[in-house]
Amino acid sequence: MNPPRRYFKELRFRQLRALVMLARKGTFSAVAEVFGIAVPSVWQQIRALEDEFATTLVIQTGKTAVLTEHGQQLVQLAQPLVDSFEQIRELFADRIRKLPRRITVATTASLLLHELQCPLAVVRQQHPDIELTFIDRPSAIARKHLENGDADIAIIGQIGSEPPPQIETKPLTAYPFVLVCPDGHPLLKARTIKPADLIRHPLVMPGEGSNSRRHVQDVLEAAGVWQKARVTLTASTFDIVAGYVRTGFGIAITSVSPMILEAATKNHPNYRGIAFRDLSKLFGREEVVIARRRTTLELPHHRTFREIVVDAMGHADRASGKG
Repeated sequence: MNPPRRYFKELRFRQLRALVMLARKGTFSAVAEVFGIAVPSVWQQIRALEDEFATTLVIQTGKTAVLTEHGQQLVQLAQPLVDSFEQIRELFADRIRKLPRRITVATTASLLLHELQCPLAVVRQQHPDIELTFIDRPSAIARKHLENGDADIAIIGQIGSEPPPQIETKPLTAYPFVLVCPDGHPLLKARTIKPADLIRHPLVMPGEGSNSRRHVQDVLEAAGVWQKARVTLTASTFDIVAGYVRTGFGIAITSVSPMILEAATKNHPNYRGIAFRDLSKLFGREEVVIARRRTTLELPHHRTFREIVVDAMGHADRASGKG
């Protein structure tokens, strides 16, 4: 005779799903809201897992739930299972064409305005049934949207760090770090430029939370000069940065789209009155990648979108000599 089933003392999918969601959301109340259940029910599911594995998985700190090392390890094992299981309905509906073909993409304003215009035109022309939604955020925040499942794909910049193991990336292009200053500025004629030379001038900085802002500050801090910097303005997009450099607020150090640099050489009206100087030897380059979660089963139209973007941007790089 089989022993009686003990609901909260057996390993079940919803318990693993609750733990994975807790890792993403950080509080029991947020998980309860996502699943439409009471907070005590979430607690019971997590405690059942702890009983099952005879270890502590979560520690409550105020309103925040912090995963222990064992909790993090279990999430790494469970996340592919949870994500794939929850996609079965979507995959089946897509296969029998009963699901609208939608893609949510997290990316930056610069990429939307420049590098992505051509690939998106190809997507629209070849697959007019695909509905695109964009989350316009700085790269670090856009990646979090991907990791948390709020976006299907992210097209983002990354500097000097490998993505987490659950994220698969493919390189697309790179943004060099450049000096942006008014025409005739003395730094344009300097034989060499050192970090100390840069902070002698007021700085117009990229937006808070952007890769460019963090990286520029890190390099200047490593050189021991950041504390002497005078930031006169912080702006969220390059065109705003360029406009205030033009009006004399200071110089800027930021990663810049190669398409902007090319437009500037052609006397584009947006970039008249300012000049650029490559600072890649000091600050390097920001690699632009297209990313997806390895833990999910990829829908066919998601794969098609990624392939079009990779192909279109690869051709653009080869045409401009960067590939």
